[in-house]
Amino acid sequence: MMSSEQHIQSLHKQIAKIALAMLDGEMSYLLGARILDALRHQVSADGNDADFMVFVAVASETDDFPLGSVREHWDKQALDKLQPEIDAAEAWAKGHAEQICAKLVSRFS
Repeated sequence: MMSSEQHIQSLHKQIAKIALAMLDGEMSYLLGARILDALRHQVSADGNDADFMVFVAVASETDDFPLGSVREHWDKQALDKLQPEIDAAEAWAKGHAEQICAKLVSRFS
């Protein structure tokens, strides 16, 4: 069983790892935003940590896009048709979140 301090350290390590993966191009900014949006409630009691708000916005604006393993259940033609929109959203998300990802890596490493 993990102590509270161990849980917090594990959470911080996870946040830094996700943000670094986004910066390194190993994880989509859209998918990373969804994960960080979900984790924000564990970082602060009210879930309103300013460093996470960009991920809330990205996740909200792109929540209808199939990402990750969900794509396996989509029709290939439908994905092909939607891909330009996903690519544009990815570029938009990167432009808004890149500096915050660097800040999260520094803050939680």
